[in-house]
This record gives sequence, C-alpha cells and structure tokens, in this order.
Amino acid sequence: MSDTAAITVNPETWLGAELNHVWLLAEFNLRQFQRAHLRPQPDSPQMAEIEGIFAARRAARGASAAAPADETELLRALGDSQARRDELRKVSPIGRLGTGLGLRTMEIETLIVALAPHIDAPLADVLALLRGAQARRGVDLALIAQLFRLKRADRIALLDVVDPDRPLLSWRMVQVMPPESAEAYGSVMYRAIQPTFDVLSVMSERSDLSPTLSRCATLTRHPGNLDDLALDPPMRERLQRVCDGARHAEAQGRLDSWPWILLWGPRGIGKGELAGRMAGAAGRPLLMFNPNVGDRALFEDLIRRAQREALLRGAILYVGPMTLDFLADAGLNFAAAMSNYPGAAVLGVQTMQPPRLKLDHPVQEVELKLPTEPVRLELWQRAVPNPSPDVDLPKLARGFHMTPGEIADIAREANLIANNEDGRLVGHGDLRAGVERRLRNELGEMARKINVAPKWSDLVLSDEDMQRIKEFISRKLYADKVYNDWGFGDRIGYGRGIIALLSGPPGTGKTMLAGLIAKDLDLELYQVDLSIVVSKWIGETEKQLGKVFDQAERAHAVLLFDEADALFAKRTEVTTANDRYGNLAVNYLLQRLEQYTGIAVLTTNKEAVVDEALQRRLSLHLHMRVPEQPERERLWHSFLPDKAPRADDLDFSALSEDYELSGGYIKNAMVRAAFLSVSQDQPIGMDNLRRAAILELEDMGRLAMRLDPSVGSDKGSASSLTGDTIDFSEG
Repeated sequence: MSDTAAITVNPETWLGAELNHVWLLAEFNLRQFQRAHLRPQPDSPQMAEIEGIFAARRAARGASAAAPADETELLRALGDSQARRDELRKVSPIGRLGTGLGLRTMEIETLIVALAPHIDAPLADVLALLRGAQARRGVDLALIAQLFRLKRADRIALLDVVDPDRPLLSWRMVQVMPPESAEAYGSVMYRAIQPTFDVLSVMSERSDLSPTLSRCATLTRHPGNLDDLALDPPMRERLQRVCDGARHAEAQGRLDSWPWILLWGPRGIGKGELAGRMAGAAGRPLLMFNPNVGDRALFEDLIRRAQREALLRGAILYVGPMTLDFLADAGLNFAAAMSNYPGAAVLGVQTMQPPRLKLDHPVQEVELKLPTEPVRLELWQRAVPNPSPDVDLPKLARGFHMTPGEIADIAREANLIANNEDGRLVGHGDLRAGVERRLRNELGEMARKINVAPKWSDLVLSDEDMQRIKEFISRKLYADKVYNDWGFGDRIGYGRGIIALLSGPPGTGKTMLAGLIAKDLDLELYQVDLSIVVSKWIGETEKQLGKVFDQAERAHAVLLFDEADALFAKRTEVTTANDRYGNLAVNYLLQRLEQYTGIAVLTTNKEAVVDEALQRRLSLHLHMRVPEQPERERLWHSFLPDKAPRADDLDFSALSEDYELSGGYIKNAMVRAAFLSVSQDQPIGMDNLRRAAILELEDMGRLAMRLDPSVGSDKGSASSLTGDTIDFSEG
C-alpha cells in the first residue's frame, strides 16, 4: 500500500492536523487580545487551565513551555501547521469532499471550526473567551471572521457560507440555529452553526451510521479482487476490466467523475457484492443504500443522507436493489434524486430485461447473467460441503438456474433445519423444499403447481415416441455442454427454449406426460391459469403473459399451457378490429415464445386450429393417439394398485377389447370401480369394472349398449352386445 493510501485510511493524522491549526489560530487571536489589554487578562481564573494546555502544546512542538509564545513563534507555528494541513487535505476525506462538492476555502474552514469544539472539548472554552462578555457558546460567522482576521469585503463574502443553495446547507452538513434572542445578536452573523450528527460521526472516526440512516444503509469494506468468487470466464473478464478501471481512475484522482456503474440482473445475482469489489479495487468503502427500506415518503431525505454520508466518508455509493416498478414510480423520481450527486456510484437494478433508466450522468452498463451449469455446481459444492449421500448436487445445478444468492440462502436454510434435527446431514429433500418455495413465490398467482403421481411405466407410447421424448429431455440435460462447451451459443442468439406441443384426443396422457418430463428433470410443473392471464382489455393479455414468461424463466419450472389453442389459434384475415387485436396477441406470443429460454409444454386436442408458425418454434411435436388394444390392456394393469383387493374374475384383455378408452378414461374407470366395490364391501371385479367403463363412455357422450339393463345409470339403456358403442360426441 502506498504512503498516500496509508494517510487516506488514517483519519487521526489529518484530523489532528486540522485541530492543531484551529488551536494555533485561537491562541494567536487570544494573545493579540491580551497584548491590546482587551480580554482576557493573564490573571483571569479562566486562563489558568487554558495556559496549561497551551504550555503542553508548546512543549509538543519543541518550543519552550516556560513562557507564552510570542507573535513570531506563533506565526512560524501557524505557517508550518498550514503547510502540513494543506498537504494532508489532498488525500483526506475533507479534501475529497471539498473537491467533489465544490466547497470554497472559507466553507471548508467554517466546517472544520464548527466541528472542532465538538471533537476537542477544551477548544470550546478558548473560543468562548474570544467571543467576549456576551459569552455566547458555539461557532458563528462572527467568530470565523475573527479567527481568520477577515477584512470587510471578505466578511461580506463569508455570508455565502450560509446560502441555502450552497453545499454546506443544501447537503445538510451544517444547520444555522435560531437566534438566541430578539436583540441585535439575532443577526445571521451571530447565529450558531451546528454540524450534523453524520458529519461529527465521520470526523470523530466513528464507523457507525446515524440511527435514521442505519435502518436503510450499511457501510462495508470488501476485497479489491474477484479471486474467491465463482464466475464464468467471460463474466470474470468483464468485471475485472471494471475493477481495473476503478483502480486506475482512483489513482489519477478522477474516480468521482468516472461513469457510474449500472449492474442489472435477477435477484440474488450478487450486485451488492460486486459493487463492493469495485469499491475495494479503488481502495474505497462501499455505502449500500437500500431504497426499499423505510417510508417511501421519506425517500428524498434518506437518499440525500446516504449521498452525504458517502461523500463524507469517501465511499462509493451503491443504490439497490431497485425494481422496474420502483424506477417507474413517478412519485419518487429517482433520476432527479441522483441528478446533482458529484461522487462515484453503482446502481443495482433487479430485472431480467435491460432497464430503462435515464440519467444525466454517464453510465457504464454491466449485465449480470445467470451462472452456467459448472459455476452453479461449484456454488452448490461451496454452500453444501458435507451433504448426505442422497443429495445430487449435479442434478440441482443442471435443473435449476439459481443465482449465487439463492443457492446460498437455500443451503443456509437447509443447514439450519438439519442442525435443529439432531445435527443430521443436509438431505436432498431439504434443498428441494427450499427450491420449490422460491419457485412458488416467483410464479405467484399466475400459475399453479401440479403434482404428478404416475410413473413412466404408467405411460403407454410407442418406442419411436419414447425416443423423441428422450431427445427432448436431453436438450435440457446437455444444454450447457452444447451451447457453451461446443460453442453453439455463439451461433444461436435466440430460440434456445425447449418447447413441446402435445396434441391428441382427451385422456391420451398429455398432461401426465408433461408431468413426467418435469419429474425426470427434477423440476416442478406449473400450469398457467388462463382465467387470470386472458383479459378482455386490449394489451392486458400480452402484458400478463409477458409476466408469466419472465417469472417462469426466473422460477426454472416446466410451464404448462393446457388448451393451448385458446392462445395460439391461427391468425386470420383482418376484417374487423377484433381480428386485428387477436392477430397481434398471437404475434406477441410467438415472438415471446422464441425468446423464452426455459421449458414449456403446450397441449391441445384441436391441433388443426393452432397457428402454423408455432411449428418452427417447437423442439417436439407429439401426436398422442388413442391406444390400441394391447396398449389399453397394459393401462388397465398399470392403474390397479398392488395393495387393492381384486376378484378372481379379472380379465383386462376383455376390458381392453370391449371398451375403446384412452388412458385418462381408463384411470377414471379404475377409480370409479374401486369406489363401487368398496361401497359394496367386495374386491374389485369385472362387474364393477364394466359398469365403470360404461359410465365413462356415457360421460364422453358415447352410447354404450349393455348386456344387462340393470348395469349403469337410470337412463334405461337397451340390451345388446356388451362392448358396442355409438359415438354422439361430435353431434
């Protein structure tokens, strides 16, 4: 560390020089009064203790302590003191403050003299003696003029110090107290100038913030490097350039005029930590101001306090995290609040899209992207160093695009839960519970979680269809390797989403397949609630769907659009206003789906009405047909649990032959037969299975001809061959 940096971080050195100069000014003026036989006289009782202090100070600077210093000695000491003080001001907070705020020389002197008696209490007695018989306490402009022996023109210019538009008052570093009386001394020249608590705290080396500011701000120091952070190589290189730039700008003394840094990315990506590293690279502390804490009505006052504190402490100001809604709040006017700030700043915006932030100050924008799979794995391994054997950290890293902050929070919660339960090791369930809770919070009211109970063995598909599904799943499993390691990400800027369209008649297992895909990837399945998303108001549907896609990308869930034909219907020729707005909605959805980077499954039983342009955006289009007889037999078998009591007459081959049902209806029929059987206190047998199958057919709108008229409902169906059906579902 350089000598300059050492002085910068040692306030006692430069503050001692400032106080020493004020002591010498006070002593010089006091001796002048004594020589003029004005005040105070040498035998004054008030002088006894003060003379002892003066003697000790003379001895400290190598002069004789036996007799009061003469004018020559004091002038020489004042000259040496001023030279030392001026040199230290170049690297001290008060010097940076003066440069940054454009403080004039007398404004700096006024601030120092006003602070001095609060930091060095005996000075208050000396200054009171200088003020004379009125014995007014405190520092005012009259005392400043007296200490520096200002002429009339300089005294008039001194009034600018208490101009409300000048920095000392506009930045609220001092306040002018009300007059002590209605007499002549009520003039502004004789009103005490009181430094604020924040200024006193900084100058007296206190590290804590004022009580009001500490509720929404913290002062921290960070390392000036990125060595211990888990970062992708391109991101590390980008951030290193910013840190090097901050270090270089500080060395040249132009950091405060350097472009502000705008960091944007999802919540928990590390904006505050990275802001601290940038400040550390410049050798500065970081004042972190959270605008979301506290009353919004006090925002202007609080950010002004935070700005002043950062300037006083020579800190870089970090404002964040800010949301897009916060920046759009007209009542806050963030840009106006930052418009006159003269220091270095880092702004953190929590968003997945580039923020629109208009500022007068130059800005350097840095997008903080979600870490890639290898970095996520490293973060999980750091956060959970000793997991239980059932924990699959590679699977968590692959499945969930979590931010470093989210991973740390989930691991911390899991560790606390495990430690509270007899100190066991963190299990996979602990980590997944933390992940799921965050997914639920992200998607909010827009979608609902769907729990999938069936297994892959419950799904009956051809080998060819199963291979296509495996290929679809592999797109998620190996996305990082293909796009990053193999370089396809450099060629493909959009269209990385994993989109499937599952079409087919009702009950063929479309939703179940979506759930199995999510389950295989250890992800959650969330179904979009169309009743909330679709609106009659123009543009609202697109806005709500935009939120769904943004939240789903953050939640890393499998997004299910059931009855997708309601959203992705074919665009039509424009003949009415409704046609135009309907086409606009489909256009927006197709564009947004192409930008989507997550997993989405669309289902429909009206494939013919889906817009053709959707096909190009699909990773998988699978038509799920009604199963054939051998497949239906396997489904009847799979839906009967091993624990369920069964009769000896079960013949799944006959059921699959007689009733042409899809998988969903076979499942319903099996459950219905179970309730029929339990109500009769008998095992599940063929009679109840046939009865349940016929009731399912009737619910589908297909007339089933029964052998026994007593079987089924009270509709009085005719007797005929058991399995014959007539389909009335199409009218």
